[in-house]
Amino acid sequence: MAGRDFLLEIGVEELPAAAAASALSQAGPVAREAFGVQRVKVEEEQVVVWVTPRRIAIFIEDLPEVQPSEEIAERGPAAAAAFDSEGNPTRAAEGFARAKGVEINELEVREHQGKEFVFAVHRREGQPVAGLIPDICRRILRSFSFPKTMRWDSSGLRFSRPVRWLVTKFGEQTIEYEAAGMAAGDVSRGHRFLSVGEVRIDSPASYRKAMASACVLVDQEERRRLIEEGLAARAQERGAAFSDPAGELEEVLYLVEYPSVQAGSFGEEHLRLPDRVLVTAMQSHQRYFPLVADDGSLVNGFLYVMNGDPEHAESITTGNERILAGRIEDAEFSFDKDLEEGIDSMASRLANVVYHQKLGTLADKTERLKALVESLARMVGLGSEELHAARAAAGLAKADLVSVMVQEFPDLEGYIGSVYAEMEGYPSDVCRAISEQYMPTAAGGALPETGPGAVLAICDKVDNIVGAFSVNELPTGSRDPYGLRRAAVGIAAIAEKFSFDFDLAPLLTAGHTLYIEQKADVDRRAALVADITEFILDRIQHRQVEQGMPVEVFEAARASGQETTNRLVALAESLDAFRADPAFEDLHTAFFRCSKIAAKAGKEDGALTVDPDLFQEPAEQRLNDEIDALGRKLEELLESGEYKAALVAAASIRPAVDDFFDEVMVMAEDQQLRDNRLALVRKAARTLLMVGDPMRAAAAPRD
Repeated sequence: MAGRDFLLEIGVEELPAAAAASALSQAGPVAREAFGVQRVKVEEEQVVVWVTPRRIAIFIEDLPEVQPSEEIAERGPAAAAAFDSEGNPTRAAEGFARAKGVEINELEVREHQGKEFVFAVHRREGQPVAGLIPDICRRILRSFSFPKTMRWDSSGLRFSRPVRWLVTKFGEQTIEYEAAGMAAGDVSRGHRFLSVGEVRIDSPASYRKAMASACVLVDQEERRRLIEEGLAARAQERGAAFSDPAGELEEVLYLVEYPSVQAGSFGEEHLRLPDRVLVTAMQSHQRYFPLVADDGSLVNGFLYVMNGDPEHAESITTGNERILAGRIEDAEFSFDKDLEEGIDSMASRLANVVYHQKLGTLADKTERLKALVESLARMVGLGSEELHAARAAAGLAKADLVSVMVQEFPDLEGYIGSVYAEMEGYPSDVCRAISEQYMPTAAGGALPETGPGAVLAICDKVDNIVGAFSVNELPTGSRDPYGLRRAAVGIAAIAEKFSFDFDLAPLLTAGHTLYIEQKADVDRRAALVADITEFILDRIQHRQVEQGMPVEVFEAARASGQETTNRLVALAESLDAFRADPAFEDLHTAFFRCSKIAAKAGKEDGALTVDPDLFQEPAEQRLNDEIDALGRKLEELLESGEYKAALVAAASIRPAVDDFFDEVMVMAEDQQLRDNRLALVRKAARTLLMVGDPMRAAAAPRD
């Protein structure tokens, strides 16, 4: 039987763009789950979702008209136990039938795994889907999740914005019900300004056309195409190309229902400002699209997307030009005021600005950065010229935080400081490092391009993380106000790009020590560094798992104790690949046998030591000698980054391990002999652990 199309339109007050994008990703799965609860199967390809600022529409093609019938068969006793030789029911059959609510004569004998059993079978005929839709729609409404929600009436529903109307159509049938304090029907609403208001929806198939007639383009991809085409056409009229460095198009897409692209301009004299200042003035808050000439320079024009009446475009453009002119004039005032003061003077005022009530001033932070930069530069072998540039940049890095420009345009921090430094004659590598200090500013964002910038960016993140941990202001759940998770991943990403080879603990210890030396009100426990190290490694692990590495493999690599981020990732990758090598079984078996017996020695490190004078069997001496040699070899191979060779070498110990367990009674009656042998297998297990825990790696799923 052919089905009917289904439409649910949730009409709302204007959604924030982020909430609209979130609704787009949620609506399909939410709808499929809600129908699935009622045993109405909906495939992913049947569902189309359209979102505008004022509506979330869920369209399902060819929805079945009747819920499928259901049979539930519950197995009871074996048929031989349920009926006697004459076919009469036994007490077992009677008790089972009574417990399942069926008559004796309704029990069915069926075969299961080669034997016959009695079954209590319950059959439920499918119900018309039209009667199920009200509950399904209520469930859909309740299933959306937004970071910020509102409650506006006594219904108890929470949503990103108040729900104002509901349209529910099943084919040409209007499904009427109560939800969110209102009656669902077939009446939608058109564009807030360009339509007469109410729009009657005859069927799901006619929905898009009906809304278009009311100046609402419900399909976000259609709106995207029109906006992009309009931007390109308008830009071409000006002999330029449009740009969108802040990615504002993704937000604009959910701010309009009937887009049209218009062009405006600003005074050519304002082009004296740095391009990024002008772009920030255009895109921050206003969501304008800058125009760029063929040579990459800005032109004195901009584009914007309008949701109003195109007949009033001229007056709307004039208003937008007036707004932008004010923004640019503010920027010019700030720029000139800052140039008059100079970046060195700004830096001298940092002592008057509290960075954190417990962590001191921005001047204190600057001193920490200079010291950290020197520490990290030595660790990674930065040249003297680059070290000098990094240290100079650290001294000026936070100066622009007191500038008028950053107070007006916070997005320009770091960048505008580099501009001011350049205008005062600082070397280009110093200026570049200042501009790169906050990179990456988002997950997967651009990374520094210079050595000094990379070192400064890592040190800034280290100082932030150590400071937050030192005052117990850690990320919780989805909250991470200081961006510490992003900072942790950023440290690893920069280290990977520049092949920086440094252990986390010494750098984190240096950062912690600096806070203590400055007499900051911080947690002074040495163990704090271990907590911070674990936090950073957890974030690196999270990133690697997102990129496809089995979590068990990364945890196996972490068991090695490696805390150099690049080396840890490389070891994990090698361990993951080595799982397909036949030698992995040797490594796994050797480690398993040793670690299993070593566990019987207890958990106290150093409680048992190996005394070769107590060896009684040749296999003991052989294992001890080969473990000593293996430990030295692994140190060399791991130091030189030869992880595959290290894993192969570790696997080669298996014959000595097998001989040991074949020839030696570890749990000897003599206490001294037993402790010595336990110490030896513990030593073997710890040596093998230098390449990670093969037992954890073995637990990972294989391709």
